[in-house]
Amino acid sequence: MSWRWTGSFALGACLAAVTAGAAPASAQGFREVEARVLGVASDPAFAGAGVGYAWRDARRTRIAGAVALGVLGGHGIAGRAELAWHFLLDPRKRRGSAVYGGGGLSLEAGAGRVRPFILLVLGAENAPGGGGGSYVEIGVGGGVRAAVGYRWRKRIAPGR
Repeated sequence: MSWRWTGSFALGACLAAVTAGAAPASAQGFREVEARVLGVASDPAFAGAGVGYAWRDARRTRIAGAVALGVLGGHGIAGRAELAWHFLLDPRKRRGSAVYGGGGLSLEAGAGRVRPFILLVLGAENAPGGGGGSYVEIGVGGGVRAAVGYRWRKRIAPGR
């Protein structure tokens, strides 16, 4: 056995030990797909259902976008789009519920006009560190807003 081989082996062992104990890189996070039912108590009121997509980093933040199709008061079909940033208080929890809050923008289109709103939300979701879970949100954004849904999560690996 030569000195050079022993040094390479020791260096490799040290690198393996350091990387095994390292926290996930910020590029490793979650992709989330959701189905939701949404209601906004305003004049006119909005009620609808839709889908969403989110990217969540390995730490505590999520960027989420969602669209919903529904009815706006008695004025017929309408749509609502939302883009929000969430801060998760306990993102690694695999059992039980965890709280999050956030804000963003929403657009409501219906009755011949498009209206933008500032969005503020407070939510609770089940098992945010697991493969999926239900959630409930309350907040404001064009009126008092409530949403209920389910999120499916998949961990993002680097290079995929």
